Amino acid sequence: MQKLRVLTFIIALLLCQGGTFVIDPTKNAIWHNEKGMSFLDLKYYGAAIREFQIAILLNPESEASSAFYNNLGMTYYKIDDYNSAEKNFQRAFELKPFYLEYYKNFINTYKKRNLLGILTVKNTNALITDEKDIQALLMLGLIHQDLGNIELAAGYLRKFVRLAPNLSVSKQLKPAIKELEK
Repeated sequence: MQKLRVLTFIIALLLCQGGTFVIDPTKNAIWHNEKGMSFLDLKYYGAAIREFQIAILLNPESEASSAFYNNLGMTYYKIDDYNSAEKNFQRAFELKPFYLEYYKNFINTYKKRNLLGILTVKNTNALITDEKDIQALLMLGLIHQDLGNIELAAGYLRKFVRLAPNLSVSKQLKPAIKELEK
């Protein structure tokens, strides 16, 4: 009798789904990311790390997975594993370039490790090599904004906006630049 009920249930399930089981890795990745966020909120960092890693495995190379990498980076940041946090923040902005939150998280990681000077020199050298390196301009603008070097921050960010006016981040930066210029 029990076997008949289970068999009936399985047949009904197959009929409801058109006879096929569809596993959508993207949807599953989002589900694991959400589960990771719940664990992060509860400060269950090990479980959060595992969930974000699963999300990344299911959807490793999309713009959406940049959020998974950022969330994984935030988890590592919270447990003071700044090397792992840095790698994940960097991967996040490689997948979704010019998303301010990822850059700010990356900068905070260097700041926490007292290595902001190294990041500043690295990006300054990148500008010496290519004065139109918009990633270095953005990074330096945000670093100097964080350090309170208002004129330098405004200068780098203005140049970034001038070189990349059509990026959505440029539209976000315009009010920030005006605020810095006050």
